[in-house]
Amino acid sequence: MKICGIVCEYNPFHNGHLYQIQMLKQDLGFDAVVGIMSGNWVQRGDVAVFDKQTRSKAAILNGMDLVIELPTIYAMQSAEIFAQNAIYILQSLGNVSSVSFGSETDSIDMLKDIAALLVKEPPMFKNIIQNVMKRGVPYFMARSEAIGKILGQKHKEAASMPNNILGIEYIKALIKLKSTITPIAIKRHGAGHDEDKIYGNITSATSIRTMIAQNESNYRECIPQNCIDLYSNAAIHDISKLDNAVLAHFIKASPADIQNTPDVSEGLENKIIKSAKSSANINQLYNSVKSKRYAHSRIRRIILNSFLGINKSDILSIPKYVKVSDFTYIGQKVLHSAKETCFLPIGRSRNAVKGINFAERIWDRELIFDKIYDLCV
Repeated sequence: MKICGIVCEYNPFHNGHLYQIQMLKQDLGFDAVVGIMSGNWVQRGDVAVFDKQTRSKAAILNGMDLVIELPTIYAMQSAEIFAQNAIYILQSLGNVSSVSFGSETDSIDMLKDIAALLVKEPPMFKNIIQNVMKRGVPYFMARSEAIGKILGQKHKEAASMPNNILGIEYIKALIKLKSTITPIAIKRHGAGHDEDKIYGNITSATSIRTMIAQNESNYRECIPQNCIDLYSNAAIHDISKLDNAVLAHFIKASPADIQNTPDVSEGLENKIIKSAKSSANINQLYNSVKSKRYAHSRIRRIILNSFLGINKSDILSIPKYVKVSDFTYIGQKVLHSAKETCFLPIGRSRNAVKGINFAERIWDRELIFDKIYDLCV
């Protein structure tokens, strides 16, 4: 059986995602598609608009055969940590031959060149970054400039595009794992990553979330027909429902409480506490803490990681289980095959990790994160 993986969030699933799955099966000849999907908390530092069961169902209805949940402690992190742990789970199955991702370029060789440079980080590359950052330039911009000087302008431009960024991280993870899984870049058509325009029947997930929040129904032309009733009957989740809880968390927090949160450095904990005391809601807190050096998405992740109690030691760990969210008949065959090759326990219930201390702890924490998510309705 020829199996391809997709690292996804489907927040929410739309026609662009359907195009990718159809291309993998109809044009590239894959027998099954496996998704490693974020749960109820997503990589941009937010709650998913629809719960993970709804999003898994949407994927299954539209050609995905198996959905596996990526634990929140990995899902709500930087692109690098998000990607490396998702790829680790995909690799653990032992029966997946390829991983596919959307990108702004379909030149897989260009993305591989960039990924190889970022893995090796030769002295020249590091020196360029250090010299650029001395001018007060943020790390990600300095890294982009270093890529341009070593590999060329086209590589620099490619490395700065949002879908390419994740694709490069997937390839980096494959290199580090010495994986035999082959990366497949599928060029994104129509709307860009955060673009709000509709091209034919395709727009971005960001645009669809905005339309849903504003109670606009025209997003329905951009999702598969079988998702219309599914989404209409699903509860909409919004992080603003936790405004008071999040602000209270930081108002009573000490700097030491926040310092152990992933990505916190340079005294940022003090600014967060000070900002919380003068903010009326979570968005004001985000905007108050944001600076030229810290991107909005990074601030959102820091705030919510601290609120959920996710710390730096959590992200140094590696996944200890494969949690199955949903599957088809073909997906069941994939699971049956994986039970012969997977080096992690596989299951839908806690019994799958019984007696494995760290795995039990992460599984139980996920249940707590899900309960907090339920407050966002």
